Amino acid sequence: MTMRDIRFRPTHLLKTVTGLVMNQSKIILLVMLLASVAHCDAVFADHGSLGFGIGTASPIITQTGITLPAGMWAGGTITQFTSFNSASDGKLLDLKNNAVDDAHGDVHSVKSLLIPSVFAAYGVTDNLTLGIRLPYVQRFGVRSPNEDGDAVHNQGNPGGFGGVSIFSQYRFFHTVDNLNHLSLVVALKTPSGATHVQTNQGERFEAHHQPSGGSWNPAVGFSFTRAMGHVSLDSSILYTVATRGSQKTDLGDIFEYNIALSYAFIGMAKNNLFIGSNNAPWTAVLELNGMWQDRQKTAGIGADPNSGGNTVYISPGIRYAGGKNWNTALSIGTPIVKDTSGYQTPPDYRITYRLVFAF
Repeated sequence: MTMRDIRFRPTHLLKTVTGLVMNQSKIILLVMLLASVAHCDAVFADHGSLGFGIGTASPIITQTGITLPAGMWAGGTITQFTSFNSASDGKLLDLKNNAVDDAHGDVHSVKSLLIPSVFAAYGVTDNLTLGIRLPYVQRFGVRSPNEDGDAVHNQGNPGGFGGVSIFSQYRFFHTVDNLNHLSLVVALKTPSGATHVQTNQGERFEAHHQPSGGSWNPAVGFSFTRAMGHVSLDSSILYTVATRGSQKTDLGDIFEYNIALSYAFIGMAKNNLFIGSNNAPWTAVLELNGMWQDRQKTAGIGADPNSGGNTVYISPGIRYAGGKNWNTALSIGTPIVKDTSGYQTPPDYRITYRLVFAF
């Protein structure tokens, strides 16, 4: 079964989550359900992935179900750094020269990936938030065997602006006590950004190494928040449809799934937005962050056997709110599931940092 075989039924999800907020024992089932998705058979590529959260709630990567109050602005930076276990020259040459065909022998290695982003969001109403995000995508240490398979080329460090994303979050359910929130998230990544970055050899990097895929990628998902005194539970899912972009390449659909538990060291986390209402400046966060990606496909060539997969990180972190108008957070993730097709540079660790201002 692939993700394309799954039939998405929002009405079923709404009924399920509504039942969860009425029965705390069912929340545990939701945690188990989302965590079990990590074992589905899939693929992964070394592209950065960031949620569309406004960053003012307790989770660091997981999208919260809470929207901004009407008339409020939030903005800041989100930076994600991923280090990979890059392959030696000998391993790359062995993979190429012993591959079953040319497609399987088209391998590469990446040392690290850095994605700093700036974003801004606005509360149109208490239940509707609109926002925009601009990332800069920088890869380091891209290497690949030459055509003859007798040497490895250092192709360089491709970098540039990625595609601008616009997003909206609509909270369509919350309880009277304001402890449970369920939102619809809709986003669109535009084909803006750099798509013609060249290697050290003067050739154009392949589409999957460009800062932007040059395609329109719509996304839809749901996010849920449940506050429970000192502890809050957040979960989110987001499915992105990748369309054909630069170099006639479809980089593959993406399904992101996250779940987070946050613990307020002081006070109560009833609202999950600001220190003024929470009285909880320090919050510890533990998240499971998963991403499945379909295979990359290029017109006239077909699917890339060294693309796609499923990766899950366990990500402990800490958030500090220095006042009701700003907070900062740091998360360090370790991959616990690395299920990839063919050869892809496996991730070693991932660091995510947020700095958010609200006014």
